[in-house]
Amino acid sequence: MSTTTAATAASPATPAQLHRLLDAGQVWAATYRGRMSNHLPMAQQALAELGASAARLQAFTAAQQIALEPQAAARPACLDIECDLGRPDSDAAWRAHFAARIAEVGAAAALREALALLLPGAGAIAFHGLIRTGHAVLAGHDGELAAGLAHWASHFMSLPTAAEGPPLALADWLQALASLPRPAYPAGSFIADRMRAWGGTPGFAAVAGRLQHGHESLRDLALLAARTYAATGNFTVLHLLTACHAMSMLEPWWPASELPRGFSVSAAAGLLASGATPSLGLDRPPTRPWPALIAAACAQDDAHVIKLTHAAWRLDRRWPDPAWRRAAERAIPV
Repeated sequence: MSTTTAATAASPATPAQLHRLLDAGQVWAATYRGRMSNHLPMAQQALAELGASAARLQAFTAAQQIALEPQAAARPACLDIECDLGRPDSDAAWRAHFAARIAEVGAAAALREALALLLPGAGAIAFHGLIRTGHAVLAGHDGELAAGLAHWASHFMSLPTAAEGPPLALADWLQALASLPRPAYPAGSFIADRMRAWGGTPGFAAVAGRLQHGHESLRDLALLAARTYAATGNFTVLHLLTACHAMSMLEPWWPASELPRGFSVSAAAGLLASGATPSLGLDRPPTRPWPALIAAACAQDDAHVIKLTHAAWRLDRRWPDPAWRRAAERAIPV
């Protein structure tokens, strides 16, 4: 390899390259193979911020987009916000709607407006709408923001909650959730299907919304997810951890300063759907430093591993704790 070629291969990805790839990626649908979420734009943003090379970002994109499907054209009829919320076939119409709102009022105002509508269903399509929106904000890409919000809106899933009884501390809330009867669902069910099933189980509505909220509620839920993932490697818990990171990115646009109740209710359903035993402590200290973990994550072909490492790394900068590195270690083979 020539010196010039080697230098090009080692050059880091740039925001301009990321935006070009996100522009090109707008042709892809939010789902493929039925109900699988398109992780490519989320992983692209994560790789770029983690410092992956331009060549690595390009190669990852080329490999991942093979499985994707084209975005459908928007229906000619006007979007009915009330009727089309939670309709997967309305994704293209929602994307056009949010793109128009961003153009009309700006990304910040459109995002604040959208979150007021969507946060009651934060767990939509296994949190992927929320997570894609968070990555879009970090990327600063209006088209991707519209796509993330549309994915969320078209799969919106509100879970029942009732204000019954006093607020519960985290440990007591987890104990109350653990006492709920397990609903029936087929083996191999999608995460969102299991979450919906738990939402309908007797007692869920009376317990899920009772987590005591304070200024550290999001941190506590995120650490719970990190510690539980570190102990179990549970795939559903991985989504809860990356969802917590997305919520932290969207915090400036929350409808109010307190953690939205829709998120903690969705977190309750996610934890129950995982089947994992929640862990409030760390199974063991991490042994690998961030530079080694980040380099290993950038070499991975699994978008989930890339996104979890990115989320844990960023959360560690906000709320330093060994749990974040330990969670990343669990995801990345030695």
